[in-house]
Amino acid sequence: MKIIAHRGNDGIHKENSLEALLNSLTNKNIDGIELDVRLTKDNKLIINHDPFYNGYYINHTTSLKLQKLGLNTLDEVLKNINSDKIIMIEVKTNEKDIKKITKTLLNNLNKYHLNYYICSFNYKFLKYLKSKTTIKLGLIVSLKINENYLNEKFDFISINYLYNKKIKNKEIFKWTVNTKKELEKIKKTDNIITDNSQKIYNLIKES
Repeated sequence: MKIIAHRGNDGIHKENSLEALLNSLTNKNIDGIELDVRLTKDNKLIINHDPFYNGYYINHTTSLKLQKLGLNTLDEVLKNINSDKIIMIEVKTNEKDIKKITKTLLNNLNKYHLNYYICSFNYKFLKYLKSKTTIKLGLIVSLKINENYLNEKFDFISINYLYNKKIKNKEIFKWTVNTKKELEKIKKTDNIITDNSQKIYNLIKES
């Protein structure tokens, strides 16, 4: 069972920040980090979960402006990582930007030799990306979203922890598991994405 720090949460720094992501990777009890990226106006990848930050729409704002507001680019983070742990990157994109974001993403990833897992809710993006790379790709599945694509030929699935339907033999990451009650719903063969990585590690160890 692998433990992945959701948005790099380390309990100290702001989620998805350079400091949180790097600090989580130093925790010997977790197996990797998850982070979110979005395309900026100048075709850079900025790390942020939501489409807006401090009143600015990321897709309509330059990376320099967003960096001045406190966000980090994907490249800033990757160049500072010295680890073979999982770097799970959730790509937030719409259909019209699929080719553009794919090119930008691969240009970033190919500069560094890291243990990438790329995931997205956007099925069409993943299908296109699969034709361009051999990096591990995974579909994100909620209780209703992407259910029809569960058994597509991707390498792993990132799926809500309440989803219990049978899935073909793939690497499974259940999100977001933050409590003992939620942990009890997880199979021993599943992996975990959590906001409380040290707490979840301790609960697993106790059990």
